Amino acid sequence: MAFNILALMTPAITGFAEDAPVYADFTGGFGGMWNVKKQIVAARQELSDEINLRNALEEEDARHREVVLGQQPESDDKPKMRRANLRLGFPHLDSHHTLAVKLPYLQGMIDLSRTVVVVGFSELGPWGNARTRWEMEHRGEFTLEGYIEMAWIMGLIKHVDGDLKGGPYVGWVDSETEVPISDSEIPQRYQEHISTHAGLRLISPDKRDNYDPSRKEYLHEVAVEEDLPPLECSQSTAETFKLRHGDDVIIQPTGEGDAYRVLFKKGAILMIPKMAPFSQTVAGRIPGGWDPLRYGIPEEIVQQVDDTTLYALCCVSEAFLTAGIKDPYEIYQHVHVSEVANCIGTGGGPMKAIRNMYRDRFLDRSSVRGDIILEHFLNTTGAWINMLLLSAAGPIKTPVGACATALESLDIGCEAIQSGRCKVAIAGGCDDYSEELAYEFSNIKATADGTEELAKGRLPGEISRPTTSSRSGFAESAGSGSQILMSAELALKMGLPIYGIIAYTQMAGDQIGRSIPAPGKGVLTAARETDDSKRSPFLDFSFRRAHFDEELVELQQQWASGKLARLQKSVDILSEQAGQEMEQAKLVRLREIQHRWANQIRLQDPSISPIRASLASWGLTIDDIGVVSMHGTSTKANEINEGEVINTQMAHLGRRKGNPLLSICQKSLTGHPKAAAGAWQLNGCMQMMRDGIVPGNRNADNVDEHLRSYEHLVYPMESIRTSNIKAAMLTSFGFGQKGAVSIVVAPKYLFACLSAVEYDEYRARVTQRQRYANPEFVRRMLKQALVQVKDQPPWNDPETMRNVYLDPTSRLAEDQSTFSSKSPASSSTTTPTISDNSSEVTGSEDRSTAASSLVQSMIEEVSERSNASPISGVGVDVESIACINTENETFLERNFTSAEQEYCSNAADPRASFAGRWSAKEAVFKSLRTPSRGGGAAMHEIEIVNDRGIPTVTLHGHAKDIASARRIHNIEVTISHSAETVIAVALATGFSE
Repeated sequence: MAFNILALMTPAITGFAEDAPVYADFTGGFGGMWNVKKQIVAARQELSDEINLRNALEEEDARHREVVLGQQPESDDKPKMRRANLRLGFPHLDSHHTLAVKLPYLQGMIDLSRTVVVVGFSELGPWGNARTRWEMEHRGEFTLEGYIEMAWIMGLIKHVDGDLKGGPYVGWVDSETEVPISDSEIPQRYQEHISTHAGLRLISPDKRDNYDPSRKEYLHEVAVEEDLPPLECSQSTAETFKLRHGDDVIIQPTGEGDAYRVLFKKGAILMIPKMAPFSQTVAGRIPGGWDPLRYGIPEEIVQQVDDTTLYALCCVSEAFLTAGIKDPYEIYQHVHVSEVANCIGTGGGPMKAIRNMYRDRFLDRSSVRGDIILEHFLNTTGAWINMLLLSAAGPIKTPVGACATALESLDIGCEAIQSGRCKVAIAGGCDDYSEELAYEFSNIKATADGTEELAKGRLPGEISRPTTSSRSGFAESAGSGSQILMSAELALKMGLPIYGIIAYTQMAGDQIGRSIPAPGKGVLTAARETDDSKRSPFLDFSFRRAHFDEELVELQQQWASGKLARLQKSVDILSEQAGQEMEQAKLVRLREIQHRWANQIRLQDPSISPIRASLASWGLTIDDIGVVSMHGTSTKANEINEGEVINTQMAHLGRRKGNPLLSICQKSLTGHPKAAAGAWQLNGCMQMMRDGIVPGNRNADNVDEHLRSYEHLVYPMESIRTSNIKAAMLTSFGFGQKGAVSIVVAPKYLFACLSAVEYDEYRARVTQRQRYANPEFVRRMLKQALVQVKDQPPWNDPETMRNVYLDPTSRLAEDQSTFSSKSPASSSTTTPTISDNSSEVTGSEDRSTAASSLVQSMIEEVSERSNASPISGVGVDVESIACINTENETFLERNFTSAEQEYCSNAADPRASFAGRWSAKEAVFKSLRTPSRGGGAAMHEIEIVNDRGIPTVTLHGHAKDIASARRIHNIEVTISHSAETVIAVALATGFSE
């Protein structure tokens, strides 16, 4: 009823009410009834009587069975046990018809080779992986599958397939007791442990980090006031004491070998360890019990590298699985090894390695490795990813953008692909939690005081409260996030799942200042535009589509005319290399047209804002951004600045009032992982678009009153189901003037660029990948081998490596046994289809122009089938279907054999079939290059027959003699129909010399 009343307040209804009173009947039809009570009582009584009758009949039937069959034993069927269905969560693919009805006509307009898509993503954080974090984010609890994954991540369960306590067993067992446990028992048994050892929680020492904030260690400098008792040590140690303290220390040999006696005198300065409680007691560290060995990382690697590197290795490996790629080397079957970029970044770097190198080395602890310096470099993580997983020769770029590192990595990866330098890029960020960072963040009042918050009665999970009036700083967390970026062209070719389109990314600095952490407004420049640009015709999709079609027709006509001219002038020019060069030149021209009218419309009108232009490329507007994933750190300054920036952008770009922009603050659940923050936000946006659910901020108990002034933003507290999220925006603000913004578009808009045939072929390929990727993921999880570390590069010896590096066409064989050179394949970008609603293609002259544009693809098809023999002649003919007089019996008898007449008469459209045969005959005649015998000459000597659906040419009589005289041994023909026109191309080939 409340919903019905709210409906009366919509603008449409209130508009009616301004003209005349509006009567709303909410009685459900009961208002027109007499004696309502009597009728309702009668209806209920009727239902009650029917139920009583059915119960009586059932009891009677039960007594009858007992008398006839005797008393039956109680059923001993065991209750069915629920089993988990572990999956990677691939996106759903609708039919092409469903997509075409709802989306703009984008077919052929977008340059897919410069369009960046996300084909795989993953994360590792306080709530486990991306799937378990998403469950907790939008549901507030785990599913059965989520509990199993979390229990596995935390080492609570393991899988057994073999002997267990003297008998065969397949299934989960408790890791500690090795007692078998069913899927359905896992939530109940481990729920409490998981909830207290995951997410934002009290910091407690564990086997990976013994830090305890209640006993934080410091060094205190003291001056010795009395001579201390002597202590014994080696001579070398005694001499170092003497070097440091000089006259304040006395060293004497004990006379027993190398032993010396050391006496600290009054006035000596000593550093004495002390401990004190630290107020930052809550953080979102990796779930307790997490072990990289369980992921399959070898022991020697675990002992050598920093934890941030281990996080990244796990993430990148799982990201490839979510892309349906079992082995990263598969990529090298399609791209050169130099075309894979590694853009994983970090904010604080490998903190444990840095601590070992500086603090522990200063304390002279023997546990510090001699080569620890190698692990302290921030680019070492990217190097390990390449050395253990990729073996790529592409660039390793290491962005350092503090809290905006992941979006800076995304920006770098997109730039690498859009520039054409790379076709694949790994983006993301990783950071760890450390006591050093926690202490310094506390010193600048950036983090919430855990002790104070707990004293107020708040739970650890409520420490991070973005957008609330009571927010007091962020809660630190740790982890990694990554995405596999790829050109859309390659993703479609490989049949990889597409989770989102990266429509736009931008990094921005800020103004003059003196504060490194102060949030800025530089990202406002993403909305920069003039007032006149809002009325630019380039924002009109129909306008751009019409001009795109016009230039496309012109390109196809020029290309077809040029190729025919070359063919007819010199058949020798149609070499394989020349054909490829012609194709490449055409492709370059096509991509210029696509960039001008779709990918980069700001090339023609720079006054249009980057955000608006990136949306317009896909037929979208600023009103189509459904959600924004905010940086939302829970600090006083950030939420005000970020809300003002986003709201100003929306207002400046003309977002419609009353169209709420749902604002998501993921850090209320995860805390702030610094470098990985943007990667987790991006993962969440793609999950929102996939599932149609916008998660709420359950910690937003009292939204700050100041945020009410941002009229375009809404801060939901509960999850909202929505059917259609077209686009999402992400923002990130890092210390050191690192502002970042990104626009992600739903993948269905990419599929609108494909024809039905192309989409169905892609859908079949990606479905096949999903069928083996999910079982592979489960198998690796059960075998504790999610990370597949490489021992050998994809080549076998240094010489092969050199050859691969120096040959841009070198590709890995499917069985990965060797590399081979492959000639540059023609682009998978098909010739775009002319828009049906194009006002340019009208009239007979334009129809002929459009028809001639089809000739190029038909010549290419015939040439590919006949490239083994020299070309003797080419014939092209275009006929209007309406001009073929099928009612003229004489015409049919003189020009078509009886077999041709029978075939065409039985076709669905006999006139079109006769037109196709006639056009093919004319094309064959032209390919023979013989003088015509006049317009009335019969054509029955040229017969077009069908061989398993393929038109073939059979010559008779005089036509056969001419072919023999010209040493023509074969003529191939292809026929193409449109609604009003038929085109045929014939290619005559001779004997090789």
